[in-house]
This record gives sequence, structure tokens and C-alpha cells, in this order.
Amino acid sequence: MDTVATPHHRINRIFLTIIGQWPLQPYISKRICHILMLIFTTTHGYFQTAGMIAAWVDIDVFLEALPTVLADVVCGVKFINFSYNAAKMKKLLIMMEEDWKMYASGVENDILNNYARFGKKVTKYYAGALYGTMVPMMFVPLAPIILDIVAPMNESYPKHLMYQQIEFLFDFEKYLYPLIIHGYLGTFAFLTIIIAVDTMFMVYIQHACARFAILGLYLGRVAKNTDHDIDHHSPEFDDVDYKQMVTCVAKHNEAIEFANLIEDANYFSFVFVIGINMLMMTSSGMVAVFKMNEPNVALKFLGFTIGEVFHLFYSSWQGELLLEHSASIFYKAYDCQWNDTSVRSQRLMVPLLMKSATPCKLTAGKSFTMSLQSFSMTGGICSWLVDDIDLAIESIPTVLVDLVCFAKIINFN
Repeated sequence: MDTVATPHHRINRIFLTIIGQWPLQPYISKRICHILMLIFTTTHGYFQTAGMIAAWVDIDVFLEALPTVLADVVCGVKFINFSYNAAKMKKLLIMMEEDWKMYASGVENDILNNYARFGKKVTKYYAGALYGTMVPMMFVPLAPIILDIVAPMNESYPKHLMYQQIEFLFDFEKYLYPLIIHGYLGTFAFLTIIIAVDTMFMVYIQHACARFAILGLYLGRVAKNTDHDIDHHSPEFDDVDYKQMVTCVAKHNEAIEFANLIEDANYFSFVFVIGINMLMMTSSGMVAVFKMNEPNVALKFLGFTIGEVFHLFYSSWQGELLLEHSASIFYKAYDCQWNDTSVRSQRLMVPLLMKSATPCKLTAGKSFTMSLQSFSMTGGICSWLVDDIDLAIESIPTVLVDLVCFAKIINFN
């Protein structure tokens, strides 16, 4: 990072710099990247949306186009939300910088590094998974071109673009190669925006969890060094661990402030992301089942559906991590040796217990809590929406199990 003394977040800086959203990016560089991203995403989104409308005459193509257009909308919501809350994103980054400077060594630094390394690992996996989905889509327009060279026939192989609905707008074969290149660049731009925003969101969540872990460490030290032979009514005892309790209360307030800032910067966008994700999961799953007689199309949209489930799981998983770490403070505070401290110190424990009894959480619109429980509920709703499709119903539990295993593998490594 430019100012934070850790190499773990360089990948996040690169992704955000590409889309012009790095909080510490120079103004000129930011504007250039903004313009390039807007050119590729708006033109690509226009072709997809206009093509979907034009493809209304072919209901199959229209249904195939709907999930991709909705995915573009999700991407646009994320980009706009990050831009609108740029000041909050920058403040979060500065608060991270202050923590890394404060905990430059010791056990606290080890905790920060552990959570930062975990965020870096997930960033790599997430980017690899999303960019990996682009590979099979890239072969759709390239396959007939390659076959014309490798195994030519009397007639050319039928040409297609990455997104078939665009073919309804004009004579696409006349502009085949520019449209193929534009499709690659537009898809890359959309995926990069999603990766950049989602992985930086992960970085903030991991740092919030690290703050709560450090607070738990401090709570575990309360009254550890207390001399039990000291007279509990003496002025000397009154000062034992008082400073430690003051530090714990201050750190708890700071951790809550950081977590609430993440929530304030994202709660509005989550409303659209969850709603649109549910529509995409339903529509793309239905297309995959209806196209079982066309394996190429069915597999394409089955992969698209799994990607949408994974994306919703990713956001819910972050909420679960924050919820668990903040909730653990109540139990750590209750289990610490507060009864061996002075009355003045014990009084400080009361507000800490009261605040920690209500854990920090991520929400969609301040009402829908982002957690694994809510994720399973949204999966159940999508199953109900397509309850006439046996395959869709049967596939959801296995996908949920795979995602939980994926999370456990990452955490174990």
C-alpha cells in the first residue's frame, strides 16, 4: 500500500487503481482510469441491454441475456456506491494505517498480519475464480475462427459473439473482430470492478475482525498481574488494572466505530445486490434447466448460477465473520478476571458488556442482516421460486455444502 506498512494489500491497491477507485490515487490517474472504465462498461452494457430488448422476438435468447444484464447492474451499483462513499473508504484506509503504525511489533502486529494474510489469500482465490469464468466465454467467438484455420470446410463455421443478444442489433459479422475485442475488454472491466470492490470490502472486514481479536487479547490480560495479597481498600489496589480497563473500553469503541463505518458505506448497495442476485440466481437457473437439451448453453448458465450463489455467499460470509468476532467480546469480557479488579475498574466493565451484548453486523437497508443464516434463507427463497424444477431444488443443498467447505479450507490453510 502507499502508506500502510504491509505488503499484504498490494493486490487490492492494483485492482482499485485500475478502476480509478484507490483512495490515495493521484487525481489525474484516477480520472483517466475512470474515463476508460466508463467507456468500456457503458458501451458494453448498452450493447447487452439493447440487444436483450431487440431479442424479445426470440424468448430463448432474451432469457439467456437477462442474467448477464442484471450482473452488469450489480457491477454498476458497486462502482457507484464505492465512488459515492469515497470519503468513508478513505477514512477506513487511514484508520487501518494508524493501526499498523500503532502495532508495529508484538503480538498485536502478529494478529494484524494473520488477518491481512487471510484477506490476501481470499483476494487471490476470488480473483482467480471470477477471471476463470471468463475463459470458457472467451472460447465462444474464438472456436469457429480457430476451426476455420485448423479444420476448414467448404463453408465457414457459424460465428457467434460472447453475448448472443448483441447479434440482434446489426450485422455483427461485418464488425466481428472489433466486437470480439470490445466484448473481451468490457467483460474484463466489469469483472475487475467486482473483484476490486469485493476484495477491498474483505480487507476492511478482516481488519475489523483483527481489531476485535486484539481487544480480546487485552481483555485476557485484565487482572493477570494483580497481587491478590493487596488490600482491596487501599489506594494502590484502586489503580490496579484500571488503565488496562480504560484501554479495553477505548479499543472497543474504536472497533465499533470502524465496523459501523463499513456498514454505513455498504448497507444501501446491499439492498440492490441481494435483490438482483436472487433474480439472477432464479433466471439463470431456469435457463440452465430449460436448456438441458443444449449442453453448451446449459453448462454456461449453470456456471453462471453457481457464480451468483458464490457471490451472495461471499458477502454473507463477511457479515458472519464480523458478527462472530464482535459477539465474542461479550463472552471474553464476562470470562476475564474482572472480579479481581477494583470497584472503579469494574464499573468500566458495565458499559463494555452492554455494548458488546449487541454485536456489530452488516445489513441490507438496515433491516436484513448479512450472515450465513440469511444466506441459507435467500437460497431457500430462490428454491421456492423455481420449485417446479427438480434439478434446481436438488442442486442448492450441494452448492451450499461446497461453499461451506470452501470457507473451512481457506480458514484452515
